[in-house]
Amino acid sequence: MKKITLSIFIILMQAGILKAQQTFTISGTVKNTKEEVMQGATIFIDGSEKGTATNAKGEFKFNNIKPGTYQVIVRMVGYNSSKSNVIIQDQPASLNIQLTEKPIILRQVVIGNDSQRKENIKIFLKNFLGESENAKKCTILNLEILDFSTNKKILEATSDDFLIIENKSLGYKIKYLLRNFRYNKETGVTSYDGESVFENLEGSDNEKTSWLANRKKAFQGSLMHYFRSLYKNHLKQEGFITYEVMNNIQPLKLAPTPVNMEQYINTIDSNFIQLKFKTRLFIIFDKEKALQANDPDQKSAITRWMGKDGSIIRLFLDNAIIDSKGSYVDFRSFFVQGFWGGKRIGDQLPFEYN
Repeated sequence: MKKITLSIFIILMQAGILKAQQTFTISGTVKNTKEEVMQGATIFIDGSEKGTATNAKGEFKFNNIKPGTYQVIVRMVGYNSSKSNVIIQDQPASLNIQLTEKPIILRQVVIGNDSQRKENIKIFLKNFLGESENAKKCTILNLEILDFSTNKKILEATSDDFLIIENKSLGYKIKYLLRNFRYNKETGVTSYDGESVFENLEGSDNEKTSWLANRKKAFQGSLMHYFRSLYKNHLKQEGFITYEVMNNIQPLKLAPTPVNMEQYINTIDSNFIQLKFKTRLFIIFDKEKALQANDPDQKSAITRWMGKDGSIIRLFLDNAIIDSKGSYVDFRSFFVQGFWGGKRIGDQLPFEYN
């Protein structure tokens, strides 16, 4: 009887391992509005290291896709780029993508001196790449493709092609398809939207060792780290402390004790969780303090400034769907301030990072 029970247990364990390791494919075809196949279109999964091109039949395929949420981007010269949201649960995904021709627009000629463009580039680099140590070692190789425009106090930047970014601190080459960039000179508020694909740089053994260390440092305490820990219900073990914010001004008034985030989580299935809360949350990353955060003697609100290590997050939509990669289905899900809000392209990692 013991041998039979042990055999059943081993079979069940093996089945669980196979299920956990199961991967799928994302494939499809790309055509234009005339139903002509599009050969040579660039296809990539946003925020990943996965990129390819369509074959002579307009077909593409990505293998080894784990369950989760993905954005498949198609780029072809002369056509508007396409974005498809794909959710992989327990079966492969097949896409039929149609590209529309991009109208030829004659741009208004803006007469200005070279110093004005240099100032615009300076503002763009600071607010797009960031100001961290990683950002300082980033170089955009084709700044000439950026177009700037100003409307009162708003600086806008656009590009018709990929920005090519070398991050020599993290060891990546990033191709970034910039959809829009806006900087308010009065408030200092920056917003930008676009999609990226990563490639590993070639380097010496010493450089690769340095890149691994820098990537780990960039990941620690990041928004990706927080959501992955939240998914696994390991926030405290990973070093995160979350408080409810009780006011809307600085200094912040925080609830006396940390939030138990389980109350805001609904498990959808083995691949996704739903996060829903109505308040603003303040998060800090401190492994030592996280182990001592639940102080039963703390009765009154905690008053503190945002600081360089604090982040505030609130839901912009009714809820957010998060997968094991730390990705969320809708990019509009959250509004982020503070430490996380200051992290820009220079500190970004592909979701393959582990």
